[in-house]
Amino acid sequence: MFYWDVEDDLASAILVLSALSVYLAFDITRITKGAPRGWYVVIAAFVTIFVFRATQLYLDVQTPSNTIDEIEATISLIIGVLLAAGLYMLNSSFRRRLNAAQTC
Repeated sequence: MFYWDVEDDLASAILVLSALSVYLAFDITRITKGAPRGWYVVIAAFVTIFVFRATQLYLDVQTPSNTIDEIEATISLIIGVLLAAGLYMLNSSFRRRLNAAQTC
């Protein structure tokens, strides 16, 4: 039996945003043809958040007790939105610069 709650919806949204952040971070690395070592630490952080939230969501759905706190999930969702938006803006900026450099 599955136990689904509002916190699980928030955790699912966080998972999607974490996966999007990982994709955008790898895309930025591809566009820039490499990255400083610190950037790989940032990517590892996004992957860690994704794995943690996926595990937490799995355990929460399998048991009747809530392991996901609504306030914590909301704060994590806000952070996920900000990180994904920032990475999207960085990605767009790098793409514009790459296109400008290629047309010159």
